[in-house]
Amino acid sequence: MSESEVPLSVAPGDVHDAEAQFHVLREYAMAHELTHLASTLQQLAPSRLNASQALELQAFQLLRRAAELYERCGLPALAVQTRAARCRVMLSAEMHEELHALCDDMLSAPDMLTPAIHTMLLDYSASSSYYMALENIDRPEAEPHWRDCMARRMQVLDMARTHRLRSQECLALLNLSVVCAAREQAGDCRHYMRQLHHQFGHDGYWEPWLELCSLLIQCVDGEREPAWQALLDYDAWLESDALHTSRLRDLSLMAIRRYGRRWGHLDRALQACMTQVANERRHKRELTNSLGATLNAVMERPQLLHQNALLAQHGTVLENSLMQRNQELREAHDELEQKVRERSAELSQALQSLMRQEKQLSLSRMVAGMAHELNTPLGNARVAASAITEQAEQLRRDLTANSLRRSQLSGLLDSVTQGGDLVERALLQISELVERFKGLSVHPSQESACYFDLSERLHFFRNSWAHTLKSRSISIRVVTPEHLWMTGYPGACQLVFQHLLDNCMQHAFTDRKQGAILVSAEVVGGMVLIRWEDDGCGIAAEHLAQVFDPFYTTQLGQTGMGLGLASVHSMMINLMQGQVSLDSTPGHGTRVLLRLPT
Repeated sequence: MSESEVPLSVAPGDVHDAEAQFHVLREYAMAHELTHLASTLQQLAPSRLNASQALELQAFQLLRRAAELYERCGLPALAVQTRAARCRVMLSAEMHEELHALCDDMLSAPDMLTPAIHTMLLDYSASSSYYMALENIDRPEAEPHWRDCMARRMQVLDMARTHRLRSQECLALLNLSVVCAAREQAGDCRHYMRQLHHQFGHDGYWEPWLELCSLLIQCVDGEREPAWQALLDYDAWLESDALHTSRLRDLSLMAIRRYGRRWGHLDRALQACMTQVANERRHKRELTNSLGATLNAVMERPQLLHQNALLAQHGTVLENSLMQRNQELREAHDELEQKVRERSAELSQALQSLMRQEKQLSLSRMVAGMAHELNTPLGNARVAASAITEQAEQLRRDLTANSLRRSQLSGLLDSVTQGGDLVERALLQISELVERFKGLSVHPSQESACYFDLSERLHFFRNSWAHTLKSRSISIRVVTPEHLWMTGYPGACQLVFQHLLDNCMQHAFTDRKQGAILVSAEVVGGMVLIRWEDDGCGIAAEHLAQVFDPFYTTQLGQTGMGLGLASVHSMMINLMQGQVSLDSTPGHGTRVLLRLPT
């Protein structure tokens, strides 16, 4: 059973539900099942507690007289749990015989014990036998204590596994390993160590203990000198590391005493014995201080109770004050929230107004650009039409006067022909402008998607552009895989590449006698990535944010119409569901990144 499966079925609620939670809390606290204790406390925290429950939750250590109080209240089960809590104090005070007697007395009435308390009493009884055996180690008097210790440890292991007390199971396997190592039973020690590692892993508080067990096994069936040196090194490490318990150091010093006497290292054994004596003295001083502090706390208890009553009274006043203050804060919060909503509505309206103005500004700029581009060919067409009309009137007058000469007729025909050419070029320019303008609103229905090789298309375009680029001393290099198949719009791709080439010719290399263009394509992250890079004059930083806007150009009325990059952006986004971005550094060229779905 995992920690989340501990049978705590009482949900936090009213005072009666909380009392059931307290029952579980007391049971596992007495048994030192800390994991279960934490989960019970977590479930108990949101409960509505009465005053006594809150006091018990905050001051769980005041249990010295709890057994008597529970007996008076007619709660014998709680009295048993409180009585069992003495075991830890008795073990710390090295009252091993008294502890063994107390555990035997309580274990004689198993019906009064819960599984957790029963397991805990067996564990403390085994611990008392263990320490009494250590006191008589290497003497015949130790054997009964060893047998009793092993029997109780096995009972602890069986009960922990039966009732799924994971902390007690881990502790039982560790204790069995230590006892077998101390009794020089190497095979049994290895058996329990393997179980502990299999059940609980290699990363825990038990590892320093198991390391000492391994050293004791080495002393039994290994080479003498390496084992002795390893034991000394381990004890030196324990002495330098204050994080390990005194119990672990006691076992290490006991091993040095035993094997020092056995192998002739009497000076080191004597030193270990003296260290143990010094440690026991320090432990007794600490215990005395602790008992003194406990006595002082008991003497101060009436005064603390009085102070607690005063604090409770002040707490009630403070609570009422806090409730009033919270009400004022809630009212202020509601008022502030209302102001925020009103301000947000105003900002939303202002943003919508700004967006409408921006749209109108963009539309005005586009209309102005379109009108400017149309005015030139329309003006040329009007001039040509006017000249043709004037020549036709002159021809009519000459015919009426019967004064038309052959040379005059030939001149008139040449003028009409030139005017017609001019009108045709103007109309062609207008048609081209309209077509490019239509490219801004390209729709997928205008071209059917198909499966094509992008690499083959790019190399075909490079060959078709070769003559034009050679005349301008511009080189182009295409780097692609051998084949790059994708589903898309090859016609739109051709227009995109043509616009990018025209943009390079008209802007990047306007004032340069030579240049270079690099086009590469590859599949990156499920997208076709096309890089179009030139080493031209670049684009100034103040123009980068508007290069994709229709009719935005720095050469308005000269060479560009400001529709090339705008058409590229429209076809990439609207038709091909791709992405386009541009970055440029003045004097170092421009790079356009196109991303298309495969």
